[in-house]
Amino acid sequence: MSFSIKRGLSTTCMRLARTKKLAFTNLNAVKLRTPITPTVSNFDVSPDHPLWQFFPHGASTETALRESEELDMESREWTSAELRLKSFEDLHQLWYIILKERNILAREVRLGQSVNMGDARRWDDLDAKLVKSQKRIKQVLLERHIAFERAQATPEVDEERTQYLDEFKQRYLSGEADEDKFDRLCYAFFGIEPVLNVDTLANDIDVNFVKGVEFQADLKAAKYVQSNPGSELSLPLNGPMEQLPFLLYDVEDAAKQVLDMRSAGVSRELFKIEVIPFLNSAISKHLEGEADNQGLV
Repeated sequence: MSFSIKRGLSTTCMRLARTKKLAFTNLNAVKLRTPITPTVSNFDVSPDHPLWQFFPHGASTETALRESEELDMESREWTSAELRLKSFEDLHQLWYIILKERNILAREVRLGQSVNMGDARRWDDLDAKLVKSQKRIKQVLLERHIAFERAQATPEVDEERTQYLDEFKQRYLSGEADEDKFDRLCYAFFGIEPVLNVDTLANDIDVNFVKGVEFQADLKAAKYVQSNPGSELSLPLNGPMEQLPFLLYDVEDAAKQVLDMRSAGVSRELFKIEVIPFLNSAISKHLEGEADNQGLV
């Protein structure tokens, strides 16, 4: 069948559909069935359904709302002393277990309000205990973070850090350390993730991040010059403007961009106050451009 015949049949059907009169049956003869009252027995829900997590006993829960006597009012909140003995992973899991229980309570309170449950003080009292535990978890994590920062600021740690980075430079330039180890070091020491995220970038870029960009770029550029004796790239790099390409692109492309900036006369050393805004803006535009090219936005 040719395309013209198909098109002719199609238009004919559409014309008939528009001109054909609508015929209604005798509505008085239609018998309506008795409406089915919705109950739990009317439908089946998979026991793996994620919304079961909003119920106290998961898929085994028999009632949507517990009686106040069923609430565990005997348990107490976690003490700070107990939480200090927990690992970061344990605290992380405990936080979400508490959050899950708070969501269960919140669902029950909201449901109770819709059916005029009345007094919800026992639910509120239990939630207050959970909130207190969460606050203590945050306090313990804050204590650990402060202790970590103080330890990092000691001269001994700073000296060991500098010594380790110097030793890594030698291993990287000699080929003993590969790119994977390089990425892990930059993440551990400077907080530079192997895959940057535009949504968290504003919080990630700080003074330590800037030092990481400098360390990474200078070392990669040094290895490039070492591997390419005839390269026109001269060191040192001129601050963040020339260092940033080595974070965002492969080494050859980064070296070419630096040479292009120098030949165009646009490369300059930034003032300290300009560095973080420059990195934030330039990296954000790069990541958004990548997302556009991949059709992600």
